[in-house]
Amino acid sequence: MGYAVSWCAVREAGADRFLQRLGLRPTGEVEESPESLISSAQLDTGWRVIWYNKYGCPFLGPDDLSSLSFDQDVLLCLIEEHVMASSSELWSGGKRKWFLSHEGENGPKGLTAIGNLPETLAPIQEEMQRLQLAEGGDEAGVDYIFEIPLNVAQDLVGFKHDEESAHLIDGHFHVMRRVSASP
Repeated sequence: MGYAVSWCAVREAGADRFLQRLGLRPTGEVEESPESLISSAQLDTGWRVIWYNKYGCPFLGPDDLSSLSFDQDVLLCLIEEHVMASSSELWSGGKRKWFLSHEGENGPKGLTAIGNLPETLAPIQEEMQRLQLAEGGDEAGVDYIFEIPLNVAQDLVGFKHDEESAHLIDGHFHVMRRVSASP
Protein backbone atom coordinates (compact mmCIF):
# COMPACT_ATOMS: atom_id res chain seq x y z
CA MET A 1 0.00 0.00 0.00
CA GLY A 2 1.18 3.52 -0.72
CA TYR A 3 -0.07 7.04 -1.02
CA ALA A 4 -1.91 8.32 -4.07
CA VAL A 5 -2.73 11.90 -3.11
CA SER A 6 -2.70 15.52 -4.18
CA TRP A 7 -2.15 18.46 -1.88
CA CYS A 8 -1.70 22.14 -2.36
CA ALA A 9 -0.68 24.96 -0.07
CA VAL A 10 -1.54 28.64 -0.04
CA ARG A 11 -0.43 31.37 2.30
CA GLU A 12 -2.72 31.71 5.29
CA ALA A 13 -3.59 35.34 4.52
CA GLY A 14 -5.50 34.26 1.39
CA ALA A 15 -6.51 30.75 2.47
CA ASP A 16 -10.17 31.42 3.34
CA ARG A 17 -10.73 33.18 0.01
CA PHE A 18 -8.96 30.28 -1.78
CA LEU A 19 -11.24 27.70 -0.10
CA GLN A 20 -14.27 29.78 -0.99
CA ARG A 21 -13.18 29.97 -4.64
CA LEU A 22 -12.83 26.17 -4.65
CA GLY A 23 -16.27 25.82 -3.08
CA LEU A 24 -14.88 24.07 -0.01
CA ARG A 25 -16.62 24.29 3.36
CA PRO A 26 -15.68 22.70 6.69
CA THR A 27 -17.96 19.91 7.89
CA GLY A 28 -17.11 20.47 11.56
CA GLU A 29 -15.24 17.14 11.73
CA VAL A 30 -11.51 16.91 12.44
CA GLU A 31 -8.93 14.17 11.85
CA GLU A 32 -5.43 13.64 13.19
CA SER A 33 -4.39 12.39 9.76
CA PRO A 34 -6.18 13.19 6.53
CA GLU A 35 -8.37 10.16 5.84
CA SER A 36 -11.34 11.94 4.23
CA LEU A 37 -11.45 12.84 0.54
CA ILE A 38 -10.82 16.54 1.21
CA SER A 39 -9.36 18.17 4.29
CA SER A 40 -7.43 21.25 5.27
CA ALA A 41 -4.88 22.15 7.92
CA GLN A 42 -3.24 25.34 9.09
CA LEU A 43 0.52 25.36 9.51
CA ASP A 44 2.50 27.61 11.83
CA THR A 45 4.75 28.37 8.84
CA GLY A 46 2.08 30.70 7.46
CA TRP A 47 0.65 28.22 4.94
CA ARG A 48 -2.62 26.29 4.71
CA VAL A 49 -2.62 22.79 3.22
CA ILE A 50 -5.58 21.48 1.23
CA TRP A 51 -5.44 17.67 0.97
CA TYR A 52 -7.21 15.66 -1.73
CA ASN A 53 -7.05 11.94 -1.00
CA LYS A 54 -6.57 10.84 -4.63
CA TYR A 55 -3.89 11.38 -7.22
CA GLY A 56 -4.92 14.21 -9.53
CA CYS A 57 -7.45 16.58 -7.99
CA PRO A 58 -10.24 17.43 -10.48
CA PHE A 59 -10.41 21.07 -9.34
CA LEU A 60 -6.66 21.77 -9.28
CA GLY A 61 -5.77 21.33 -12.95
CA PRO A 62 -3.63 23.79 -14.95
CA ASP A 63 -6.57 26.03 -15.95
CA ASP A 64 -7.80 26.10 -12.34
CA LEU A 65 -4.33 26.88 -11.00
CA SER A 66 -3.85 29.67 -13.51
CA SER A 67 -7.02 31.35 -12.26
CA LEU A 68 -6.51 30.54 -8.57
CA SER A 69 -2.93 31.79 -8.54
CA PHE A 70 -3.66 35.11 -10.18
CA ASP A 71 -3.38 36.97 -6.86
CA GLN A 72 -1.57 34.44 -4.65
CA ASP A 73 1.03 31.69 -4.67
CA VAL A 74 -0.24 28.11 -4.94
CA LEU A 75 2.13 25.19 -4.40
CA LEU A 76 0.84 21.83 -5.70
CA CYS A 77 2.20 18.34 -5.00
CA LEU A 78 1.11 15.10 -6.63
CA ILE A 79 2.19 11.76 -5.19
CA GLU A 80 1.58 8.29 -6.64
CA GLU A 81 3.75 5.89 -4.65
CA HIS A 82 2.47 2.79 -6.50
CA VAL A 83 4.49 3.86 -9.56
CA MET A 84 6.96 6.11 -7.70
CA ALA A 85 5.76 9.33 -9.37
CA SER A 86 6.02 12.67 -7.59
CA SER A 87 5.85 16.29 -8.58
CA SER A 88 5.73 19.76 -7.10
CA GLU A 89 5.07 23.07 -8.79
CA LEU A 90 4.56 26.68 -7.85
CA TRP A 91 1.97 28.89 -9.52
CA SER A 92 1.94 32.67 -9.07
CA GLY A 93 0.48 35.56 -11.04
CA GLY A 94 -1.58 33.12 -13.09
CA LYS A 95 1.49 31.24 -14.39
CA ARG A 96 3.46 28.19 -13.41
CA LYS A 97 6.80 29.51 -12.09
CA TRP A 98 8.54 26.16 -11.68
CA PHE A 99 7.90 22.43 -11.95
CA LEU A 100 9.75 19.37 -10.58
CA SER A 101 8.76 15.84 -11.50
CA HIS A 102 10.04 12.30 -11.07
CA GLU A 103 8.46 9.40 -12.95
CA GLY A 104 9.85 6.24 -11.35
CA GLU A 105 8.63 3.52 -13.68
CA ASN A 106 12.21 3.16 -14.99
CA GLY A 107 13.78 3.12 -11.56
CA PRO A 108 15.49 5.76 -9.43
CA LYS A 109 16.66 8.12 -12.15
CA GLY A 110 15.35 11.10 -13.94
CA LEU A 111 14.16 14.43 -12.64
CA THR A 112 12.37 16.97 -14.80
CA ALA A 113 13.08 20.51 -13.62
CA ILE A 114 11.54 23.48 -15.44
CA GLY A 115 11.35 27.19 -14.68
CA ASN A 116 12.81 29.52 -12.09
CA LEU A 117 13.65 26.77 -9.59
CA PRO A 118 13.91 27.42 -5.84
CA GLU A 119 17.39 27.69 -4.34
CA THR A 120 16.61 24.80 -2.02
CA LEU A 121 16.60 22.39 -4.98
CA ALA A 122 20.39 22.10 -5.38
CA PRO A 123 21.28 20.92 -1.85
CA ILE A 124 18.25 18.61 -1.69
CA GLN A 125 19.08 17.09 -5.07
CA GLU A 126 22.73 16.59 -4.09
CA GLU A 127 21.75 14.87 -0.84
CA MET A 128 19.19 12.55 -2.47
CA GLN A 129 21.63 11.62 -5.26
CA ARG A 130 24.31 10.88 -2.66
CA LEU A 131 21.90 8.62 -0.74
CA GLN A 132 20.85 6.91 -3.98
CA LEU A 133 24.48 6.13 -4.86
CA ALA A 134 25.18 4.87 -1.35
CA GLU A 135 22.28 2.41 -1.70
CA GLY A 136 23.48 1.07 -5.06
CA GLY A 137 22.47 3.72 -7.61
CA ASP A 138 20.01 2.57 -10.28
CA GLU A 139 20.08 -0.98 -8.91
CA ALA A 140 19.03 0.04 -5.40
CA GLY A 141 15.78 -1.17 -3.90
CA VAL A 142 14.91 2.39 -2.92
CA ASP A 143 14.19 5.51 -4.98
CA TYR A 144 15.54 8.65 -3.31
CA ILE A 145 15.04 10.70 -6.48
CA PHE A 146 11.28 10.33 -5.88
CA GLU A 147 11.75 12.43 -2.73
CA ILE A 148 13.30 15.49 -4.42
CA PRO A 149 10.10 17.30 -5.54
CA LEU A 150 8.46 16.50 -2.20
CA ASN A 151 11.42 17.61 -0.08
CA VAL A 152 11.61 20.91 -1.98
CA ALA A 153 7.91 21.52 -1.25
CA GLN A 154 8.44 20.55 2.39
CA ASP A 155 11.33 22.97 2.70
CA LEU A 156 9.16 25.81 1.36
CA VAL A 157 5.89 25.05 3.20
CA GLY A 158 6.75 22.83 6.18
CA PHE A 159 4.62 19.84 5.18
CA LYS A 160 5.20 16.41 3.64
CA HIS A 161 2.46 13.88 2.96
CA ASP A 162 4.11 10.92 4.71
CA GLU A 163 5.56 12.59 7.78
CA GLU A 164 4.00 13.81 10.98
CA SER A 165 4.20 17.58 10.83
CA ALA A 166 5.23 19.51 13.90
CA HIS A 167 3.88 22.59 12.09
CA LEU A 168 0.19 21.59 12.22
CA ILE A 169 -1.76 24.10 14.27
CA ASP A 170 -3.95 22.22 16.77
CA GLY A 171 -2.49 18.94 15.44
CA HIS A 172 -5.39 18.08 13.14
CA PHE A 173 -7.00 18.42 9.73
CA HIS A 174 -10.47 19.88 9.17
CA VAL A 175 -12.67 17.70 6.97
CA MET A 176 -14.04 19.69 4.02
CA ARG A 177 -16.86 19.17 1.58
CA ARG A 178 -17.24 20.68 -1.84
CA VAL A 179 -20.34 22.71 -2.48
CA SER A 180 -20.17 25.09 -5.45
CA ALA A 181 -17.07 26.95 -6.52
CA SER A 182 -17.31 30.71 -6.69
CA PRO A 183 -15.57 32.87 -9.31
